[in-house]
Amino acid sequence: MDEEKSKEELLIELRELRDKIRGLERKREHPAGWSELVGESQPETEFGRKYLEAIRAKDFLQGILDSSTLVSVVLTDLDQNVLFWNSGAENIFGYTPEEMIGSKITKLYPTDSFSKEIVDQLRQMVRNKNGAVCGKMEQITKGGSVLTISLALSPMVDPAGEVQGILGVGLDVTEEVRQQKQILDLLNQVKCTQDVAVFSLAKLAESRDEETGSHLVRIQKYCRALCERLARTGPYSDVATERYSDDLISSSVLHDIGKVGLPDSVLLSTGKLTVAEREIMKRHTLVGGKALEDAVSLLGQESFLSMGMEVAYHHHEKWDGTGYPFGLKGQEIPLSARIVALADVYDALTSPRRYKQAFSHEETRSIILKESGTQFDPDLVDAFDSIESEFRRIRDSISDAAQL
Repeated sequence: MDEEKSKEELLIELRELRDKIRGLERKREHPAGWSELVGESQPETEFGRKYLEAIRAKDFLQGILDSSTLVSVVLTDLDQNVLFWNSGAENIFGYTPEEMIGSKITKLYPTDSFSKEIVDQLRQMVRNKNGAVCGKMEQITKGGSVLTISLALSPMVDPAGEVQGILGVGLDVTEEVRQQKQILDLLNQVKCTQDVAVFSLAKLAESRDEETGSHLVRIQKYCRALCERLARTGPYSDVATERYSDDLISSSVLHDIGKVGLPDSVLLSTGKLTVAEREIMKRHTLVGGKALEDAVSLLGQESFLSMGMEVAYHHHEKWDGTGYPFGLKGQEIPLSARIVALADVYDALTSPRRYKQAFSHEETRSIILKESGTQFDPDLVDAFDSIESEFRRIRDSISDAAQL
């Protein structure tokens, strides 16, 4: 056999092998095994003997089986007794054919390695007398090492149409899985570092007025609660994915990042703002949005900062088009900004300020419900009202004293 054959070519040839060796009978009955697992009882046959004779009679197929050191090919009867064990299985697991043939295949499996899902799939496969069960499973080598094997199990059917054995084809993917985990761990570390940096930057901007780090934490939690509710049902269920929610949580803290560009005389004013000062205050949406737009442009690819840009620009837009800075209306306003807008208003109303006392949860809820269709997206207001107790819980559990 050509040693340069790919794994895919080997698997194709092995599938051809499976089709050619159907019609064989099983070796003999054993007290327990696959039959117990899949709920089938098998009569005595010469399946194992005839199977091995058929394999030896087919030189081409035998060559595939014996020369492959990348792919394990194992045949068992329904009682889990090993009937065939190729050189690939020996190379992967360390057991010789002499050690494994006649032994239980279960010696390769950790205790309770077969989940209920896999057992159900095996039973279904045997009942249907076709198909395959595929997946990654942990298996144990002769030396005690635990490997991750990508395994495909197929039924072997005799001329009468009865399942007489199970053919397993496996690839050792332990290193691939390890590398994937390593990459995911690194990505998680990068994301954690990124989130901390963004939160710190946002907190720095908030520290210029009377907002607190607790405000940012609450905004994140309100947004997550709304996203989880939207994901369950309603017109935004296909948008509010887990990835969308994660990006919104990361970017929501940037909604007021533009305040860093406002003069202290306006930002820290204790009196009522003049018309001119209010216009200056509104500029924080443009300052923050433009800064994040430039960051996205420099990055040159999509990231959570794109959503942060939406939020910074548009979290003061209103559903009826009377908001700022662009007077967007309805669906013209990005969903991310609509969600943050509701969360931000709830937190602002329920928090004390120099110029006002905190509103109660009930008062704030009434205000938000009244603004449905004017300031807020009606679907978001409905979502808020269905989880208003969760908003209250978040508000009560994270006080302004909890500085981060």
